[in-house]
Amino acid sequence: MDDYSVRKAKPEEQRELTRLAVRATMHAGHDEAFIDRTIPALAVTVPMISGNWVEVAQDSSSKVVGVVWVTPTGLQGIALLQGLYVEPALWRRGIGRVLFGAAATRATEFKAGAILINAEPSAEGFYKRMGATRIGEAPFYFSPETVLPQLLYIMPREA
Repeated sequence: MDDYSVRKAKPEEQRELTRLAVRATMHAGHDEAFIDRTIPALAVTVPMISGNWVEVAQDSSSKVVGVVWVTPTGLQGIALLQGLYVEPALWRRGIGRVLFGAAATRATEFKAGAILINAEPSAEGFYKRMGATRIGEAPFYFSPETVLPQLLYIMPREA
């Protein structure tokens, strides 16, 4: 197993990171029509990167293998996991776990005690393994026929 590190994304990586999100979404079983409708949710933007909300996982050769972004919300103490994507050929190698840990760390930096997750349906099990609990479901804003499980991850309290 490779070692993966996490670092802040760079503005010049914006297109590469968006393409990674698209590849992962297509690999999860979605077609190009779905991608076309949902690209606003998949796009990693320069303002997100400049706001220090986007982090990438890289392998030991510094190749980007995943991306995650988490943002504050208008709800005190709750962050929103905007996206977590891993290069499809590298699924099930611990990269998602590393990225989720980075998202939790980032969320605590803006005083969040919980992370709200609107999960891609096939990723619900992953988030449950991370410790999140399903709290409901909602239609996906960009594709209302797609129902997303909503999960909440409560940050562990430090002893």
